[in-house]
Amino acid sequence: MPRLSRALAALLLAAGSAHAQPVTETAPLAQIRDEKQLADALAAITQDPTITVDEPATRALAQALMTEGVKQLQARSYDQALANFLEAYSKFPSPKILLNVASTLRDMGRLADAANTYQRYLLDPASGAERVAEVKEILLRLDEQLTILTIRVAPRGSDISIDGGPFISVGSSLLTRVRPGIHLVRIRKDAASTELTINGFEGETKEVLLALKVEVVGDTLPTPPPKPLLLEEHIDGWLITGTQYASENGTGRERRVRAGTAGPEISAIVPRYDSDDDGKLFVHVDPTPRINSGVIAVLRIDGEGRGLAAGFGIAISRGSLEAEIMVLRSDSTGGYLGLRYRLLTGFFRPYLALGVPGFAYDQVDAMGVETSKQLAIGLRVAAGLELMINGHFSLAADLGYEHFFRVDDPLIDKNIFVPTLGVIGRL
Repeated sequence: MPRLSRALAALLLAAGSAHAQPVTETAPLAQIRDEKQLADALAAITQDPTITVDEPATRALAQALMTEGVKQLQARSYDQALANFLEAYSKFPSPKILLNVASTLRDMGRLADAANTYQRYLLDPASGAERVAEVKEILLRLDEQLTILTIRVAPRGSDISIDGGPFISVGSSLLTRVRPGIHLVRIRKDAASTELTINGFEGETKEVLLALKVEVVGDTLPTPPPKPLLLEEHIDGWLITGTQYASENGTGRERRVRAGTAGPEISAIVPRYDSDDDGKLFVHVDPTPRINSGVIAVLRIDGEGRGLAAGFGIAISRGSLEAEIMVLRSDSTGGYLGLRYRLLTGFFRPYLALGVPGFAYDQVDAMGVETSKQLAIGLRVAAGLELMINGHFSLAADLGYEHFFRVDDPLIDKNIFVPTLGVIGRL
């Protein structure tokens, strides 16, 4: 039992320390738990006088969007956080917002999009010198895992699309980073079009020429001179590859997030906000929904297929940590006292579990005669997944291993594999 007590104490300590990490001035916004410190950090971004806006209220709107984005990021709702950050950037084009966009994309595993965002930050003349060296180092590490693709077009002013993304009018060349692998690039101008398959490798810098064959047909009438094309000769592509983003033409600063690769657009959430006479912003952010306590029912499955046991009890939640107290019933009666720690708290809630199962059994002698009642106490470790159906109901399943101590009956296994299936009803 002393070992068990130490193990339980270690799990509680780990759960507590996960929410008590020190926050430094350079910490990512999602790690700032103090509301005033977060508000000050966001105000420093949106009140930057070097970024001009048409309406003073735009600054307050951008801060409100960023505040909600950080809240969504802390809840690991990455798509929604990204939608809010991109909307804030479209309203208030501070390069500091791009750093939050880029770090969110890295957390989502979209390394090429993150690298292109860091590149956009470096190219922005408003970027401060204090972060340039750091961003360059991050970009160098990302480029080792990506393909840097330069597409030169002919004729000038052709439209380019990469992996089904938006068509972008290019003067002479377009540069963007893409993931290693196969990519489909389309080019069109007037009625002519063609496409090219490109294979890129990690750390490769690849340059391709994409040209259209334009037929020249003789005319008896003189052809009027073409209108001048107001195009940039070179374009650095930003969030233009694939269908995960929507934009007007892929060249402005507005981007909207799609759910998945072809799902509906995810609208930014604008929380309620106002300001006092001094212009200080107050954002009314609803508290993050708590995971409430409730009742729990589980079905324990013998790993060797010898039977089932039912369990019923209560689950007491405190943030990511949850205690379980259950009565177990099969051909014998027992109980279970345990802890679960959730690694995530959204729809998918992977968790680690540690607990103490126990049950009473009849001790028999060599003649098969019952002699006394015995209590078997064990230690259980498990890993599983809880799925949140709604705020009051969730499903859980895990794979667990149990070891029982001081069991003398040869008919009782000391070590057993016990998966469980459960339902949790919350208040």
